[in-house]
Amino acid sequence: MSIGSTIKHLRREKDITQEEFAEYLGITSRAISQWECERTVPDVYMLPVIADYFNVSIDYLFHSDKDEYEKEIQKYEATYYQLWHENKQTELLEVMKEAISQYPTEYRLLVRYLNVIDLCASDPEYALTMKADAISVYERINSHCTIDSIRMWAKKIMINYYQKLSSIENSEITLEDAEKIQKEMPLMQNTRDYIACFLYNDKKRHQVSHDAIAEMSYLMTNIIFGNYVHNPIYTLEERIYALETILKVNDILYENGGYGKNAGNIAHLMMRLGCFYHENGEQDKAQTLLHRSLTLAKEIDATNEPLICKNGLLSGFSIGKDKIPKLTSTPLAETLKNFIVRHKKIDIEI
Repeated sequence: MSIGSTIKHLRREKDITQEEFAEYLGITSRAISQWECERTVPDVYMLPVIADYFNVSIDYLFHSDKDEYEKEIQKYEATYYQLWHENKQTELLEVMKEAISQYPTEYRLLVRYLNVIDLCASDPEYALTMKADAISVYERINSHCTIDSIRMWAKKIMINYYQKLSSIENSEITLEDAEKIQKEMPLMQNTRDYIACFLYNDKKRHQVSHDAIAEMSYLMTNIIFGNYVHNPIYTLEERIYALETILKVNDILYENGGYGKNAGNIAHLMMRLGCFYHENGEQDKAQTLLHRSLTLAKEIDATNEPLICKNGLLSGFSIGKDKIPKLTSTPLAETLKNFIVRHKKIDIEI
């Protein structure tokens, strides 16, 4: 199937006439007919407009089989999530480079490639080396992609990436560059998850509300953890109070454990709070919470099944473990115990 045949197939699938399509493009219906009869092809400058109209990539216009094309994209996406979860950064980078070389206009792959660049940017030298490539990919997505979820994801990635670059000498990137992108993004109350909670009046509303509450608790936990654990302006007592509070919130939402997507976060939070108790001279509290942290981490390590909330307000909520990236390739329980024993010099057995 040529590009003309693909356009014909997409036009019929969308149930529009040649005249209607021609009017949208600002050309004659005869030009459309010439494409579809394979006598001529669209000018290069028109390809992005045609692709956007049918909500496909330019790459797709040149592929003959829609199902086969989707299988190829989904195969790359599946490999991406597997290697991301396993924290195999080198392999992941190579796979995504291959993916965008095969499909250079497929935004689903471009945004994931951008995410891999940011993942690897903890190395300052690498972050600087990939700067031009990252900016090029981001601008391609931001200027031409019409799928808002992909564009917003790309903005989030670039904010993270610019934040890292801003601390590197001679990067020519400042926090103001990140702030410019951040100001283009919607307020939390305008996001998909929040709006969905008020869209339906049936069982689906119950499900999307569960999803939104779980996501909000995940984000809230990240915010509290990232701010109070790593921000030096807080006293030890303020840190303890903040982590105690967010842990109580999660224990209410996820009654009797089963923290779903938040499980790894909660294990880290318990571990840090236990270390703070130790630092504050509250040894019994410290040992209790450190044991609880490591027990939860071992449970997470031991299962390949979806992480499910079994009780409480979010009963039934689940997420596939393969959708949650590992911070390191080391098992979570081992990572936490190493931090407790090596960095905090606390004796702990489990």
